[in-house]
Amino acid sequence: MAVNKKEQTAEPVKAAVFSKEQLLAAERFHGRRDIVNALLAEGGQYTIAEVEKMIADYMKGLVR
Repeated sequence: MAVNKKEQTAEPVKAAVFSKEQLLAAERFHGRRDIVNALLAEGGQYTIAEVEKMIADYMKGLVR
C-alpha cells in the first residue's frame, strides 16, 4: 500500500526572545551569569542562540 504524504508548507518558526533579566534567572546560564550580565544590554531582547554565540565569541577573544 502506498501512503500519500501531504505537502507541508512550513511557516518560519520564530525563536523565543527573552529579556536580560529572564536570561540571568535562567538555569541554563547559572554558571555564566556574570558574563551574561556583562555582555547583554539593559532592555534588550535576545534569543538563546544569540546569547550562546555572544558568549562563545567573547570566550574566543584575544587576551592582552
